[in-house]
Amino acid sequence: MCARAHPNGMGLLRSAAKVILGVDILFLLLLAFSFYYLEPGTGSYVTAQLTLVPIVLSFVAAALVVRTGWEPF
Repeated sequence: MCARAHPNGMGLLRSAAKVILGVDILFLLLLAFSFYYLEPGTGSYVTAQLTLVPIVLSFVAAALVVRTGWEPF
């Protein structure tokens, strides 16, 4: 099956990256809100800090895909 480009020139990967950016922003907002109710040094606080790693990495990767327009397929 052959993949076709979208009429506006935006590929599937860029579309998915924009959705991922939106989800990451939502997760970051929810996580920032939760930090107000967490006490430093607790297990929940450490878990929240460790949750930042995959969220930030996926945000940066999606932002790079959107910015550069990278289409590997």
